[in-house]
Amino acid sequence: MSSETQGNSKRLRLAYLISHGHTARGAFQTGLLDKLNETFDVQIIAKPDALEALAGVLNHSGIKIHSYDYKISRGDTVQSMLRAHVHQNIRKNPALWEKHLWRINSKKNSLPRRLMNKMYFYLGAFLRVFPGGRSLFSKLESSVYHRPDAQELLKNIGADIVLSTRPVDEMEVTLLESAQRLGIHKTFYILSWDNITSKGIFPVIGDTFLTWGPVMNDELKEYYQINESRIYNTGVTHFDIHFKVRSGELRINDLLSSMGLNDQKPYLLFTMSASYYAPTEIDIVEWLAEEVRNNSFGPDMQLVIRPHMANLMASRSDQSWLERLQNLKSDRVALDIPDSENSLLTWYMKQDDMVKLSNLIYGSAMCLNSGSTIAIEAAYLDRPVILTSFDTKPFPKWQSATRLLEYIHLEKFVSFGGCLLPKNLETLKTDINQYIQTPELQSAERKKTVEMECFKNDGKATDRFVENMNTIARNLNG
Repeated sequence: MSSETQGNSKRLRLAYLISHGHTARGAFQTGLLDKLNETFDVQIIAKPDALEALAGVLNHSGIKIHSYDYKISRGDTVQSMLRAHVHQNIRKNPALWEKHLWRINSKKNSLPRRLMNKMYFYLGAFLRVFPGGRSLFSKLESSVYHRPDAQELLKNIGADIVLSTRPVDEMEVTLLESAQRLGIHKTFYILSWDNITSKGIFPVIGDTFLTWGPVMNDELKEYYQINESRIYNTGVTHFDIHFKVRSGELRINDLLSSMGLNDQKPYLLFTMSASYYAPTEIDIVEWLAEEVRNNSFGPDMQLVIRPHMANLMASRSDQSWLERLQNLKSDRVALDIPDSENSLLTWYMKQDDMVKLSNLIYGSAMCLNSGSTIAIEAAYLDRPVILTSFDTKPFPKWQSATRLLEYIHLEKFVSFGGCLLPKNLETLKTDINQYIQTPELQSAERKKTVEMECFKNDGKATDRFVENMNTIARNLNG
């Protein structure tokens, strides 16, 4: 390898894989790359269509960005759908089972596609029980993910460590497969709380793991039998911004007035999900706006509605929602549209928008959503949390918002007791008024939730990330 030498140890070359917006936020908006580059020779590998966006926010002469153009073939798609059935019984995983039911039931899928997915289910079940079937499939996967151009890229970079945050992404899996064949150390920093339980078994397993906290640690042990010595408690790097907002360093004092509301009056914050997850959420939001206007929560209460990035994308959500949301705006109801770069990198949020969102969460009387990561972020900022995981009309279970509470990661979050779970609009009104009357309700439970999900609420996850990577490097150097 071509690592430089500093004193008696090598300055290792770190290939940081960026395939997703959450990864980019954690790397670019926290100072993480600057700090890593003090002890590592950092090299970024990203998808070609993200290079311009990433280069625009990366102005560090010592950090290079490399493009890896991974084209997903039909065979990749087939293998991806089949592998979920081969490596585990998805009936025991609500998130994976629901996706399967969508594939075989939704009229958005063609009849041949629905029938093929049914076939994958039975073929996968057969391979799981057939002697040597799963092992044979794993070898086939390994050969499919082996791409000479990925291996050549890592050789040219001279990587000593490959850092992956989304080891189910085809680009990252391909590079991880090459790293494994080349004997390069693989470190995982899983980008989100649901990735271990809701994305299926990882095709390539890491050598060391930086984790959000105890919940993720237990999942790594359960699903992959990872020894404690390979796990490093880190926290959530992009949550460090929340700490800076709470401490006043990044506070925006006139945020509400810039949105047409009153800075001196309280507000509810509703952060939305894609219609795929919560098909009647728009009905709940419309009802909530009307209740605010009718003073159901007092004459001063206001409402800020923030659509999910998916709500802005025709391929991911019902676009009729956007017009309905625009019609809700008034002197007491504001709409906060995310400032995103989804055309370049899925779920990438610009720095200013991330700071604004953090301020909106921190300043709110409470945060309502159907079960996104915002629920943890609100708990991190000690804001009351209400999960609106219910429907306003009947749906099959695989489409209903109620299914979300059965997802393993959300079930664990709820078990810590730091949120309220209304079953309908009537109980939602009761829960909102309960938090208005007693805002400190469940504060201790929210603190416990953060300790379990995020390790520490101290704004130092980025520093721990660097410290943990330095420890890994020292161990590699001997």
